[in-house]
Amino acid sequence: MANVSELMDRFVQLFNASRFEEAEQDFAPGGYAEEIGTGYGEEIGTGRRFTPQEWTANSRAWKQAFPDAQGTITRKMIDGKNGVAEIVWRGTNSGSLMGHPPTGKSVNVRAVLVIETNGSAITRASHYIDVAGMMAQLAVAPGAAAAGR
Repeated sequence: MANVSELMDRFVQLFNASRFEEAEQDFAPGGYAEEIGTGYGEEIGTGRRFTPQEWTANSRAWKQAFPDAQGTITRKMIDGKNGVAEIVWRGTNSGSLMGHPPTGKSVNVRAVLVIETNGSAITRASHYIDVAGMMAQLAVAPGAAAAGR
């Protein structure tokens, strides 16, 4: 049985390896994931809640937009059955993203993962991602060109 630290590592490692279905096994019955995209309105993330199977589809969509995407956990904090990890996601946008054509640009995106567990499986995984910063790096955010990004 995995502990919360191992579950956080697996969350990132399985995405990095495109082993999405395997990640579904880390969820407890009734467990769910949510994606909260900060700073870019309702176009992505904000308030989206997923079953483990829907999370797999969402992860695949991200990998299609950024086939070389890799996450690195830079810091973790564990509190009993729960944990928080800071993650840096890096990748090159070579697939369509939120209705935008591929830009060919690389991004470094900061995120935070909050995991709640029952002691051995995820009951809730909340992924907060800096979508506004990512879109600015891709030069597709409103006002990005005006800001000189």
